[in-house]
Amino acid sequence: MFDFTNQTTEQITARLEELRGIGENPGERTAEELEQLAQERAAIDAELERRRAAAAQAALRREQVANGAAQNVRNVAGMNQGEQENGAEARAQEFVRTRHRTIHSEEVRAVLVSGGTIATPTGVSGINDLPGNGVSSIVDLVSVVDCNGMGSNKVAYVASESTASDQTEGSEAAEAVPTFGYVTITPSSIACQSQISKQAKKQSPLAYQNKVSEQALKALRKKAVALIVSKIKASALVDTVPAAVNASSSGRIDDTTLRKIVLAYGGNEDVVGNAVLFLNKTDLVAFGDVRGTNEKKAVYEITPDADNPNMGIIKDGGMAVRYCICSGLTACDGTAQSTAAIKTMAYGDPKCFELDLFSDYEVRVSEDFAFTSLMDTIVGDAEIGGDVVVNKGFVMLQIPANP
Repeated sequence: MFDFTNQTTEQITARLEELRGIGENPGERTAEELEQLAQERAAIDAELERRRAAAAQAALRREQVANGAAQNVRNVAGMNQGEQENGAEARAQEFVRTRHRTIHSEEVRAVLVSGGTIATPTGVSGINDLPGNGVSSIVDLVSVVDCNGMGSNKVAYVASESTASDQTEGSEAAEAVPTFGYVTITPSSIACQSQISKQAKKQSPLAYQNKVSEQALKALRKKAVALIVSKIKASALVDTVPAAVNASSSGRIDDTTLRKIVLAYGGNEDVVGNAVLFLNKTDLVAFGDVRGTNEKKAVYEITPDADNPNMGIIKDGGMAVRYCICSGLTACDGTAQSTAAIKTMAYGDPKCFELDLFSDYEVRVSEDFAFTSLMDTIVGDAEIGGDVVVNKGFVMLQIPANP
């Protein structure tokens, strides 16, 4: 009946004052007219009350924003965390029901690079693993590229650099052209299998999902390490250094081994930094066993990384070299010569190797495969590839062929 949409508060207030004056001096108005004016006055009172309440609410919101922004952020973060926890619980319940989960390549890359887990379960003590990393950190050091959806990846590299030459006045300058090559990385299908006790299910869905995903991703990391090692050993872009051989025609670590392999890496003008020595644990022990000829003191000082004992530092006098244990590499020490040369430890900048992820990593769980053992079987599959992508990106210690 009364529409105040296009009227300001001042206009409505002025009309209210006018109605009050009429109420005090109605004149010759009929009872019906006075009733209509009373209804209009009541409507104006209600509209003004509504507008006052709206203004007060707006002022309160402004004050809350001004004085409680930080608390609001915390509240929102708390709500987001609650939503994430509820979402994680729902995903865990769904995983237990369907026994299938897809881990997207972005998440796989994070695990490959950081070695982290999915989520730490709360409210239970957890499911304990064997001591140690279980996977070589070489997979955390190489360059990891998301190639999801690609059929292959072609990576170019400099094969040789150009060099300027003397120029005779009046004659043409000699042509100096660098040469280039490329490496084509194609995906390979990998399938990983591991098992977990069905007792894990009895803790909580989140604990079960966490451990299943962790075990499957650990299997992926192991496969990735195996791929990296095999590609480094097979790459034509890798140089070799001959290893010392003892009287029984077996590989030997001596007091010159470390500097030989380190100084063989890079060009003739430098000693390249940011490199890592990848070696079998047997060779690490052999480095520690090397003694001087006079005082019989240890030649090499080995210091494992307290945060990641898979890695550490080997010192030879003033030369300090980072190392990374990798069981997939053949040990030099004690390995007998063969009719073919045997490649052992590798040294180089790990970023010279590129690991490509061509698909998501899918995880499935079967209760049937090891039913009588009360074990759930975890199967994962993915498409990954990789190769050395820098010429002379690594140098490998090599036991020469037995003549």
